[in-house]
Amino acid sequence: MAPPLAAATREVRPTSVPEVKRPTVEELRLTSFKSYRRAVLPMSPLTVLYGPSGAGKSNALDALGVLSRLAHGEEIKSSLDGVGGRRGPLAAPVRGGLAGCVPHGRNAIILGCAVRSRAGTVRLDVVVRTDERVRIARESLTLDGQTLMATGEQDLARGRINTTWHNDSRQGDIRAPLPNGSLITAQLPLRVAGASKGERKVLDAAEQLLTALREVFALHPVPAAMRGWVRPEPQARLHASAANVSAVLHRLEHECPRRWARLLRAVQAAAPHPLLGLGVAQRGEGERRRLLAVFDEGVLGRTGADQASDGMLRLLAFAAVLLTGAAVLDVDPAIEVPDAHRQLVLLAEDLGAGLATEQAGALLRVAREVTGKSDIRLLATLQEPGAALGLDGVELVECRRDPATGHSLLRRIEPVARVPAQGTAAGEAAGLPTGPPAGTVRGGGAVVDLGE
Repeated sequence: MAPPLAAATREVRPTSVPEVKRPTVEELRLTSFKSYRRAVLPMSPLTVLYGPSGAGKSNALDALGVLSRLAHGEEIKSSLDGVGGRRGPLAAPVRGGLAGCVPHGRNAIILGCAVRSRAGTVRLDVVVRTDERVRIARESLTLDGQTLMATGEQDLARGRINTTWHNDSRQGDIRAPLPNGSLITAQLPLRVAGASKGERKVLDAAEQLLTALREVFALHPVPAAMRGWVRPEPQARLHASAANVSAVLHRLEHECPRRWARLLRAVQAAAPHPLLGLGVAQRGEGERRRLLAVFDEGVLGRTGADQASDGMLRLLAFAAVLLTGAAVLDVDPAIEVPDAHRQLVLLAEDLGAGLATEQAGALLRVAREVTGKSDIRLLATLQEPGAALGLDGVELVECRRDPATGHSLLRRIEPVARVPAQGTAAGEAAGLPTGPPAGTVRGGGAVVDLGE
């Protein structure tokens, strides 16, 4: 007879920690996903992942996006290949679809994460097999080292996987076959009765993890799409491409003058010329009414979004999200969770594209200010680390390829290594050590990828 789940792992007594109001993703494990093997990405309120194009930065963002999609509880294939439609976090496919997430020559995706919550540290590990039928092949949920849920044997013919969850009662742990076509943890709130203290512990841990993962929004502003006139929407929510940014700005201008003023100051701080204001131009009436964001440049005139630079449009979209949060985003939050207990994770692809280092730095300073208030976190990518150097409170992680294997490697840059050395070239002035050969382990925890 198998030992109860509570006894299957070494008990870890949590130490005294500050109260946690919002469940927070603090670690992403990319065991086997796209270009990654056994890599770990530490996540702070403000995390910047930098490296050249093709190093694997976007793949890391995709990994968190995949976990977020699975947390919605839909079928795996449709979650990653997209369910269609214009709106919602699952409408469009993840980059490359399900097939593109599987490493070359493999038949499985292996991902995990750690979420800090009021109950403790919740860890999820999941293996998705793509041979034969797409399914969960293995999944486990732990809380401070104690296993609360684990899967076992599969019934491929019926599409089921035996699942055991902690019960903490005389009858022992509960076992039941659950559908293997969607994330098991997402099924627990509907399957676990909560009749015992142990079951309530399982439910609480699952809900904390799902809440943290569902509040993820990937923003990839597409300037060409942002330049068009758009229909007004009283409850406009920003799309991932920011194509409807003009409608969102119109809503923000009328609903929250305070946030509108903060947005103006943020854009002014990054603009290379005097900027007197932001506005939204209107044309047409009734069903033909359309909106377009406008930059007021004073004596230089008013520049519409249709004439603005790519960089300024991208900056406008990123700043709008950072300063307004989930209220204006096209996300599907856990509505049963109070706003005070929710936290948005913004995935910002190529934050500095089209911007000078100083402009990207100004945007990161805005991010540092808002992420310090604990209701929003930012995971951003940059080509070069210059904009993040010298900024306190930034988790800086280097992304590069192992020349021997081609796998993506992640390396956390310690703050002491970020101070630019005087008299060095621009590339060396970043003060970033090249580190040990790929796949080796270095003292002090600097290397977070063990390679293969």
